[in-house]
Amino acid sequence: MQIEEYISELLCQHDCVVVPGLGGFVTDYASAKVHPVSHTFYPPSKTILFNSKLIRDDGLLLHNISVTEEISYKQAKIKVEDFVRNCKSDLEQGKKLSFEKIGTINKDIEDNILFEPDSSENYLEDSFGLPTFISPPIIRKPVHKRLEKKFVDRKPVPERDKRRKKVYWALIAAIPILLIVSWLVFNPQLKNKNAQHSSVLPVSVPEINNTDKAGFQVEENKKQTTPLKDFKFEENIEPEQKLSSSAEEQKKITTINKAPRYYIIGGAFRNKENADRLVATLRSKGYDAEHAGLNPAGLHIVSYFNSEDKSEVLVNLSMIRKNDNPSAWILKK
Repeated sequence: MQIEEYISELLCQHDCVVVPGLGGFVTDYASAKVHPVSHTFYPPSKTILFNSKLIRDDGLLLHNISVTEEISYKQAKIKVEDFVRNCKSDLEQGKKLSFEKIGTINKDIEDNILFEPDSSENYLEDSFGLPTFISPPIIRKPVHKRLEKKFVDRKPVPERDKRRKKVYWALIAAIPILLIVSWLVFNPQLKNKNAQHSSVLPVSVPEINNTDKAGFQVEENKKQTTPLKDFKFEENIEPEQKLSSSAEEQKKITTINKAPRYYIIGGAFRNKENADRLVATLRSKGYDAEHAGLNPAGLHIVSYFNSEDKSEVLVNLSMIRKNDNPSAWILKK
């Protein structure tokens, strides 16, 4: 497998791939576009740029070669160094370097490096399966043809017909009013209403005496009443038990529904002193670095940043991979 094949494979997953001693290939997002003349629609893609100043080894390319070919890291480094040496030699001789699915590199008269990307390859995974297509233009009819319709004038309405219509609508509007008035005048129930009220005369009710005919006093039956203050209510204990049980259930639900947290991992070390040294270095660069615990292998994990917001973590991961560590990854806890 050639070196340019490793570079092309890594560009699909990373925003930057550095070839130590030669330069770095950087991808940049390009939105969908339409050609105004040929009406060709292009899907979103990643454009490739080349930066000859990115020559510091970040370990991404060498690690991939070492794992894929099952060789040591040192052997992978020697292989990349030979590739870079041949590339520089060809450039010095005025030859053009051609990397398949990536582009071409050459030097101009002023010894400046020129890079021409391969536009036929799309490294954006979200655009997988979206082809380039041509849509024919929409043919519209001229506007003046729509205005060729002839309009026929309406016949003028005589004034007599207008007056008849006004009288007709006035009569229709007066019908409900006439019905209500006639109902109020000829309704027999309304006539007899006053008569019914006047026929009811007040009746005097004789006073009832509690003394019978023989002159004996009838004693009233009075019920015994108990003062309210002497009455004791029995306390109900069940609501308190239900309340405490519901509080325990709410506590369990709160514990179970705890949101996960995402960590951007910068490295894992067997020795804790090395992990502490990396934390101090990242904090000096302005990162909110800390220890993220131990992984299943017992290594000390160091994180650049952590948050419960996954979108915020993804934005920081992209910046960290681009500016500091392309091998950074996300750990969910």
